[in-house]
Amino acid sequence: MDLENKNDSRSYSLKKYVIQSIVFGLLFLIGVAAFVICNWYRNTFDLEFKELLYTLASPLKGTGDSTVSLILRSSLPWVLGAAVLYVGAVILLWMFARNRRWCRRVGALLCVAVLLFSAVFSVYALRLPGYLEAVMQKTTIYENYYVDPDKVSITADGRPKNLIYIYLESMETTYASKADGGAQEEHNYMPNLTALAKEGVSFSDKTDGTLGGFHTPLGTGWTMAALLSTTSGIPFSFPVGENGHNSMSEREVFASGLTTLGDILEEKGYRQAFLCGSDAVFGGRKNYFEQHGNYEIYDLYTARAEGYIDPTYYDGFWGYEDMYLYEIAKDKLTEFAAGDQPFNFTMLTVDTHHVDGHRCALCGYEYGDGEEGAELLGNVVSCADRQIAAFLEWCKQQEFYEDSVIVVTGDHPRMDTTLIDGTPYFARTIYNCFFNAAVEPQGATEGRVCTSFDIFPSTLAAMGFTVEGDRLGLGVNLFSNRQTLAEELGYSYFSAEISKFSDYYIREFS
Repeated sequence: MDLENKNDSRSYSLKKYVIQSIVFGLLFLIGVAAFVICNWYRNTFDLEFKELLYTLASPLKGTGDSTVSLILRSSLPWVLGAAVLYVGAVILLWMFARNRRWCRRVGALLCVAVLLFSAVFSVYALRLPGYLEAVMQKTTIYENYYVDPDKVSITADGRPKNLIYIYLESMETTYASKADGGAQEEHNYMPNLTALAKEGVSFSDKTDGTLGGFHTPLGTGWTMAALLSTTSGIPFSFPVGENGHNSMSEREVFASGLTTLGDILEEKGYRQAFLCGSDAVFGGRKNYFEQHGNYEIYDLYTARAEGYIDPTYYDGFWGYEDMYLYEIAKDKLTEFAAGDQPFNFTMLTVDTHHVDGHRCALCGYEYGDGEEGAELLGNVVSCADRQIAAFLEWCKQQEFYEDSVIVVTGDHPRMDTTLIDGTPYFARTIYNCFFNAAVEPQGATEGRVCTSFDIFPSTLAAMGFTVEGDRLGLGVNLFSNRQTLAEELGYSYFSAEISKFSDYYIREFS
């Protein structure tokens, strides 16, 4: 009888031990996973928490699976290794420990300590304190400085030019060599764009004739935010929540109170289109362009439907590569130019997207044959540089060129740290160049402290429109001799103010 009770007691203790081990094991593995993922994120990306938050809060439809796969490949081995060590420790403890109760308590404390350490580390790695500090403060910058396009005169003498706007994914000036104004010790990965910046009108933060660009304050650092800021003059600061406006692809109305470049050009009689190589639904791009300018949308699905790519084609990255995008653009531009309406043809490349870009069939191996990191991205950026140069050369040979302005800009800074690790964020400016503009700059093009917002009125000016007061949104026409708000107020102050909460923003733009 005593033996039976002893066996029952041992069986009960084992069950209790297993249950406790599972509970604390889960806490331990959650802590390990959080630490590994956040450490990978900190070493791989250069993002503020707001940018991460809006990206995570957006629906996954339309995105590539490469980032998720990379996270799993980088993190899962560490988590599985920690799980094996934990299970091994639990088994050894049960088999050999003389004082299991004391060991369990110590083990439980260690598991909790790992979880708490990971929580604190995650807060640091994700830059959460700065975000919370900003959103808990209010700003009146919109009341004081926002210029509503509906309340100023936007006119043109004669017929203004067509617009071809090309957004180059993650194209910042740091890819150039240090000698050319970039951040690279040995190579200039963008020699064509560097030369083209001297051919057209490029607004630069540099004063020595080297390649420079514009800055991207908080709320402009991801693709949809970049599209919004450069065409409306405001950052992407819609509220996050269960029904938050960050998930614009799930809402019927995108920024109903906002007047944008597309709205203005639609009123002026322009035919408009947006072309991208992925699903245009992602991030709310389709809603934004359809609702603000009645753009025709050409994306992955239209390319399949129109026979440019196979009906099942998907490159595993985002959709289809830029080499197809440019060929589609040529056909659509030829069609648009044959019509009677002036046109705005806007397009977005994708091959240089994080992480490390995507190699296409046109990419060479001049910077090494590595399949990740600097060698891969160097080759991808170089390929993107050649492709945009070839496309611009094609445009110059077309009849519509003289009647068109071509604007080439990056959309936002690189999100991972490949090729730009250690470069201060402020020094990571965005490429911009205006070709065949209808006006000449009235002020300096060098030594400028300009932002994404300034591209909005500057684009209209380059097309031949006269903007009353040379200001729209929070942007200033760079072709004028007016100071930008970043120059007038100081960039640090200006950037800090637009990162704060605004009652005006929510009331007027949502």
